[in-house]
Amino acid sequence: MNAAVEFKNSQFFESVNKWYASATVRNSPRILVPESAKGEFTYPQSRQLLSEHPKIQALGHDGMAFVLAQSAYQYMYEIGLLETRFVIDCSLNLINNVIAGATEEEKLDALTIVIDEGYHAHVALDYIIQMKAITGIEPLEVPQSNGNLDAVRRAFERLPKQMHNDFQLISVTLAEHTLTKDLISIGREKGASEAFTKVMTDHVSDEGRHASYFARLMGTHWKRIPEETRLVIGRMLPAYLDDYLAGDADRSVDQRILHACGFSEDEVNTILEETQEEFASRLNGYITTTKANLVKLLQRTGVLDHQPTRQAFVEHGIAL
Repeated sequence: MNAAVEFKNSQFFESVNKWYASATVRNSPRILVPESAKGEFTYPQSRQLLSEHPKIQALGHDGMAFVLAQSAYQYMYEIGLLETRFVIDCSLNLINNVIAGATEEEKLDALTIVIDEGYHAHVALDYIIQMKAITGIEPLEVPQSNGNLDAVRRAFERLPKQMHNDFQLISVTLAEHTLTKDLISIGREKGASEAFTKVMTDHVSDEGRHASYFARLMGTHWKRIPEETRLVIGRMLPAYLDDYLAGDADRSVDQRILHACGFSEDEVNTILEETQEEFASRLNGYITTTKANLVKLLQRTGVLDHQPTRQAFVEHGIAL
């Protein structure tokens, strides 16, 4: 076993050695939320627009802490959903030939991703449980889905069933690329608690490797799937990007938080209206930047070398 790990002559063994050496599940201690978290703002205020509104600030420190804790819970739960219901599922489908064509080496790498992502979901839930115990703040909701999963479900409804697995690999590749950049960004934010930031930075140290793996695999897989599958998926990809990146456009999470703070229906509507312009501006900026990054990814992996797919993007108004 040790001798196999020492081989240096292939990219495969290089990736295996890298995982043994650097995977956070093998090398990181448990992230503990300190008792001082009870008085901290957990989540970056710059990521929760409500925290800037005078009515929220008038709630005082405890009110602000409640709003930011709910935002942190939501983010952690969404990470757990993405990992356990999406990335792990796709990785297992590669391992078990549900998504056909992966080599033994690629399957072994997929197993490391199953381990990594299970660990990251564990860390996220561990963080939530510790936060609840220390702060006494309970999550308003344990979400059963997120925007990414909902967008994939709607895509599956439009695609023939025999194309679902091929599309799953593409959608996971897009999601891992997006998550990597999001984790880098949020890990750099000021004002979050040390424990929250540590969860983010630990996670991103693995996500770059995952994103690269799925990008390589998607590029190879795209070339071997039937032309009919490329045509159907290629035609719907531009609209899928719009749906996937739409986010919580109706601000349902913000509404729940505001109601839990004790605001009346009229007050909730007023706060949402008074922050809507800035919310829309930030969301549109995020969508524009992220979509441009994902289009570049599709170009790098050869998906947009397929002329009908490329034409679908052009007709959708996406500059290439």
